[in-house]
Amino acid sequence: MPTLTIRERERVDGGFAANLSVDNQTQFDITVRDPFNERQEWELEFYFEEWIRFPFDRQVLAERAAASIATYGEQLFEQVFENRRAFSAYEQACQEGLSRLRIEIVGDSPDFQALHWEALKDPDLPRPFAVDCVVARKQFQVRSARATVKPSPEINLLVVTARPDEESDVGYRTISRPLIEAIERAQLRVNVELLRPGTYEALEQHLDGKEGVYHIIHFDAHGGLLTHEQFEQGVQSNRFMFQARYGRSDMKRFEGVKSFLFLEGESKGKSDPVEAQELADLLTGKGIPICILNACQSGKQLRSVGTDREGVGELNDSLTDGAERAPAEFNARETSLGSRLMTAGVQMVVAMGYSVTVSAAALMMEKLYGELFGQRGVPDAIRLGRKELFNKKNRRAYFNQVVDLEDWLLPVVYANRDVELRLQELGARERAEYLMQRGERYQFEEPTYGFVGRDLEILKIEKALLRHNVLLLRGMGGTGKTTLLNYLRAWWQMTHFVESTFYFGYDKAAYTLQQILREIGKVLYPDRYEFAEFEAMPIEAQEIGIVDKLKTESYALILDNLESVTGQQLAIQNTLSEEEQEKLRRFLARLKGGKTKIVLGSRSGEEWLADIFTVDNRSNVYQLRGLDPESRSLLAEKILAAQVKDARRIAELRQDDGFKRLMNVLAGYPLAME
Repeated sequence: MPTLTIRERERVDGGFAANLSVDNQTQFDITVRDPFNERQEWELEFYFEEWIRFPFDRQVLAERAAASIATYGEQLFEQVFENRRAFSAYEQACQEGLSRLRIEIVGDSPDFQALHWEALKDPDLPRPFAVDCVVARKQFQVRSARATVKPSPEINLLVVTARPDEESDVGYRTISRPLIEAIERAQLRVNVELLRPGTYEALEQHLDGKEGVYHIIHFDAHGGLLTHEQFEQGVQSNRFMFQARYGRSDMKRFEGVKSFLFLEGESKGKSDPVEAQELADLLTGKGIPICILNACQSGKQLRSVGTDREGVGELNDSLTDGAERAPAEFNARETSLGSRLMTAGVQMVVAMGYSVTVSAAALMMEKLYGELFGQRGVPDAIRLGRKELFNKKNRRAYFNQVVDLEDWLLPVVYANRDVELRLQELGARERAEYLMQRGERYQFEEPTYGFVGRDLEILKIEKALLRHNVLLLRGMGGTGKTTLLNYLRAWWQMTHFVESTFYFGYDKAAYTLQQILREIGKVLYPDRYEFAEFEAMPIEAQEIGIVDKLKTESYALILDNLESVTGQQLAIQNTLSEEEQEKLRRFLARLKGGKTKIVLGSRSGEEWLADIFTVDNRSNVYQLRGLDPESRSLLAEKILAAQVKDARRIAELRQDDGFKRLMNVLAGYPLAME
């Protein structure tokens, strides 16, 4: 694979002295200057950071910024290959095809790394290099040891998802759901673990003693650049955690800006800002070779600027204040979260140069992981993820608008060493055991129009179960309780929230305690002789044995349609006698406070079990309602597409006042909508 290396040497007036080499052989001295003036740079930042918030305004400015990316890349190309001999060496390197070419950017200074190297483009080619070949950044020095992963028959992936604002945040499973579905579709040997909750404390405790276990850690969280004043404002407004930051001292005053990853705090609306070096320190020695950050601005470098800001004032005034906005003047320093992680021994980091939209992150990550787990090399998988963004530019902006965005530029790859994710070959017996384990997992059967939405509900339910292990999920008939609970059975197993799930729906049968114990015993005692011994025990002994296992190990026990147990009005009359009800209540009481998560699904308040789902005088109840507006619109589109089929007629229906009134009346209740 031919490699073009652009290596920073020193700062010179107006730019950088660097050298260009081909396969580390012939070297050419070059001078590189930023193709943009400060106004153009601010226009580009406005385009990615602010315009999508209100895409009706400043469209001319946005179009100019989008078009400037190609101009920037071509001007950068002309500087790098100004020497004829250098251009000739480049042409020779391209003879094997662009997909075989690799471009490396080597340098330590933030100003050099702040150049948009991913925009580099040959004026004679239709696309920038980063779309067709690997473009990666390196540093001169990496202080930490190389990450070494233990031999494994499957790729171990840890996903850290943080949603501090819960329902006011982006979808909880925006990234993880398409990622896991891609793995399932391709039947790849990938072990996915989703960290719960998405806090610094949970991450530190989870990684303790697991050195060399994970091949990839993926942070699906917000990121940003803050001055100390902005950090203080967040603390004073009770938005940021400060004195209670687990495992870290209070943030000391700092000059300029620092890069932060925002994990979850102790309550809704509060974030825990983890500074780049703090995250690097946490990951040091954990032996994780790849880190993926689809956090906003995780790859952004800030450069030194002077006081000459002609034409920037007006644009600056139009930008909203907040974490994403850089100050007018600051000292140059290392600001990239992605590059800082290289010092922790992470061999490859994928980060984002500006704020990335939810739709772009989902699109790129699904493609990246699909290619990565399809046995492609890591750099090539990243390139193909970027290419997907280039080829599919439609992004969902604010106010439900769809706009074209040139955000293929945003992913920044830091790679000091190549990473090969080679799995151990499985023998015949090992493969059989692996397939049997897959077959034993619960397989969710999707409803007619697919499983739509419920991100907020899943987040809230999981957080509630982490506070107290027994939860009442209450909702009217037709809200989709049973569908959601069955989906959770599969989701929780795939993401290792629980080892296995036990489901009993009282709409199907009046399950007694003895029947429940027997079904659970079949799983907990897979050896037929052990199970026979279990069945021979008195029911009291069976109950104690099952309780001991469920309290010390993480399973999920779901009792659905409990309104049938007591014969509630309109419920299917699978009732239990008062004696059987008391046995079931006693069994659940014994499981209270253990590791097994218990979800009680019902239309009613199930007062006879209130002491089970109550802790510290607080009832652990989640009231399930209709789908959120975006999800109900998606479900409506699926129903219309299947039932009406005529695109023209569907478009007319969307505008019909009667249809709009009907959607309001149905209030997102899936069964009623169907």
